[in-house]
Amino acid sequence: MRKSLIACSFALALAASAQAADVEWKMYGTASTNGGVVCFYEGKGVITRPALRVWAKCLLQKELDAVDFKSELGKKIVHSSAEKVIKGYIPPITLVEDADYDQAIAVIQYEETADLSNIQPHARIFYELNCSERMTRELSIYVRDLNGKEGFSKKPSDWQYAAPETNGARLLKILCPQ
Repeated sequence: MRKSLIACSFALALAASAQAADVEWKMYGTASTNGGVVCFYEGKGVITRPALRVWAKCLLQKELDAVDFKSELGKKIVHSSAEKVIKGYIPPITLVEDADYDQAIAVIQYEETADLSNIQPHARIFYELNCSERMTRELSIYVRDLNGKEGFSKKPSDWQYAAPETNGARLLKILCPQ
């Protein structure tokens, strides 16, 4: 009986780590909405054909900052972040926006928190990017407000030019070859 409990615990731990490895959230911007959100695109899930498409999620800044780094999850985030730094990982946003060493470390910790935590997204967006025209549109969008009310649209938005210094412009800079 005890061996089967240990085996089940081990299997669950492997499943949890495999699930975390299935996504690779990369920070691409912030917004002042609802006290601040940090937005990430899913780096492993970028679709290039028939068009450049990518999932994104925005997490509330206060929930990212509330992670207790003394908890098991917090220790795992710190450990994973440190491993990335040691291996020379450079967050994509730091390649298109100026960031010092401390800011890059904070970005890595946010990315690891997005990968490993169960923070519920404030928004989930499926973007389509037109690199040559520097335009974006949302193919689907889900938003949850601070009161827990949810909204969802599966109707693609109109194409929009990405204004300079916006999240859309940063996403285009990161994902579209020059």
